[in-house]
Amino acid sequence: MLNTFTEDNAMSNNYSGSSRQILIIGSGAAGHSAAKAARAQDPEANIIIFGEENRLPYYRLRLCEYIGKNVDYDEIKINKDEWFEKNRIQVELSSKVTAIDPEAKKISVNGKEYNYDCLVLATGSTPIMPPFKGKELSGVHTMWTWEDIVEINKSLMSAKKAVVIGGGLLGLEAAHKISEMGIDVSLIEGMPRLLPKQLDVEGSEIFREKVQSLGISVYCGKSVTGFEGDHNGHVTQVRMADETLLEADVVIVSVGVAPNTAVFQNTGMSINRFVNVNEKMETSIKDIYAAGDVACVNGRWFGQWSVAGKQGQVAGTNATGGNAVYKTTDVPYILATMGTRVVCSGDIGITQSDHSGEAYEIDQKIDKEQFNYSKLVFRNGLLVGYILVGEPAKAFNKLQQLMNTSVSVETINNILYNG
Repeated sequence: MLNTFTEDNAMSNNYSGSSRQILIIGSGAAGHSAAKAARAQDPEANIIIFGEENRLPYYRLRLCEYIGKNVDYDEIKINKDEWFEKNRIQVELSSKVTAIDPEAKKISVNGKEYNYDCLVLATGSTPIMPPFKGKELSGVHTMWTWEDIVEINKSLMSAKKAVVIGGGLLGLEAAHKISEMGIDVSLIEGMPRLLPKQLDVEGSEIFREKVQSLGISVYCGKSVTGFEGDHNGHVTQVRMADETLLEADVVIVSVGVAPNTAVFQNTGMSINRFVNVNEKMETSIKDIYAAGDVACVNGRWFGQWSVAGKQGQVAGTNATGGNAVYKTTDVPYILATMGTRVVCSGDIGITQSDHSGEAYEIDQKIDKEQFNYSKLVFRNGLLVGYILVGEPAKAFNKLQQLMNTSVSVETINNILYNG
């Protein structure tokens, strides 16, 4: 079912009388989930996914596993070719959508036009490359696609020193994998500490100590201005704002992502950096839905793979006549890298101004030698949040079930530290 449309049938789109036509722009987690849900809701609908990459949907989160080794694309496919054929979901690969006409209910793709009854926008996001001087040098990479990992691995083959810019999930994982290859790694984070949105000062310090125990140099509160290269145009150094220079044969830039909204800008759709949607994943234009990294649900954006899948499911169900609702819940932040694990959930007490009139109780345990940390946050006697680093994080599932209950500190610590 791949790339089967021809110039002649592009406008007719294989309409089969009463069957509705569902077009999905984007082949990531949200797009794949939308297609699957749409097929479950309507066995007769014509469903087409348009993806800019030349590959079927795959688990993007697993890409870091292949730093330093051959990328096995078959291992990271979400579904094999046969699944799409069996479910009659057509996938148009290497297909860039260049225009959307909401009034005529059609889109333009690679010079062709396709009609739709409902449209799902699941265009995802793109890694940000700041305007660093020398960003065009070879050996400087962002990390988002299968092809990116292939190119990074080529650069790593002869590398002795690497610099990772950005201490988020992908940056940390990249630094860890490269370090395991025996390459000297420096990690630069622009914020004053690692994971400032997820960890308090004490938790961040424990995590930083764990990272540094692996031989990775950590620079927090530092900004990068550019890169220096050799006569062959290959990166050799990273320059920071304070003129500090770090040697680098490879640079990975992982400083965040930007939503892919360019093709929606002239549609009249409500956009505030992200596409605004309600709990049914409906945009401000009838019969157009949005899900995943590109969507902001009633003012909230998540940027998580699991959330994108759930949002796609709602969008696909409703695009085919269903009545699903996306329930906004606090999803635990989970990071497993550097030989440890970080989990945080709920109100972790970093900003208590929202509940300044309420009684907080906080229980902290710090084990610097084993790089373990736990912080339990209670408000008016209820467990409302927690931070776990290291061994205690293994029990986060049990702890999550106790959220917003009046469980005792002793009971929780017994779960965390005694199994």
